[in-house]
Amino acid sequence: GHPLIPAERRVCNDFSLDKLGEVALITGSNMSGKSSFLRTLGVNLCLVYAGGVVRAGALEIGLFWLFSCIRVMDSLNDGISYFYAEVKRLKALLDALREDDPLPLFFLIDEIFRGTNNRERLIGSRSYIQALANGHGLGLIATHDLELVKLADENPHISNYHFREDVHDGRMVFDYRLRSGPSPTTNALRIMAMEGLPVESAVLEK
Repeated sequence: GHPLIPAERRVCNDFSLDKLGEVALITGSNMSGKSSFLRTLGVNLCLVYAGGVVRAGALEIGLFWLFSCIRVMDSLNDGISYFYAEVKRLKALLDALREDDPLPLFFLIDEIFRGTNNRERLIGSRSYIQALANGHGLGLIATHDLELVKLADENPHISNYHFREDVHDGRMVFDYRLRSGPSPTTNALRIMAMEGLPVESAVLEK
């Protein structure tokens, strides 16, 4: 679990990647726990490599370089947009993955290519994830692009996991439990409607 979440609210999940080249795609609704799960892994890996106490019942891991693409920032001074900053960060990850280094890479990517349009994001994401698979590293990618889950059918090194929500008495309830397979639910339109934004009722009912 995440060490900064109080014990009474903390939800712990079992997770493992066994072989180099594995890529886990994490899908799920908004607020379901995708980004927090990536941060949970990253923080605990930093703690264990520093010789600290981890927030886990058990943790077993080899030596890896840790590489994250989670909170990418644009730069007004440097004239770098959010998308370009993300492209540069992801290129640095690929370069590190291809270096002749005995230590493999453990990567965490949150919302890949979120800074561009849907069509080009999907094309770029597919190519990038395929490049990561079978490489000298392993890791997780959180995404809202449900089309990407089909990659698991094309490449045995890619697997799907998801977080989900339930609706009780008109309210969304999250259990923050990681499950195998692609996400079966979405909730963006429901959240918009709950906060009073205009959403076509016919679309929402679907």
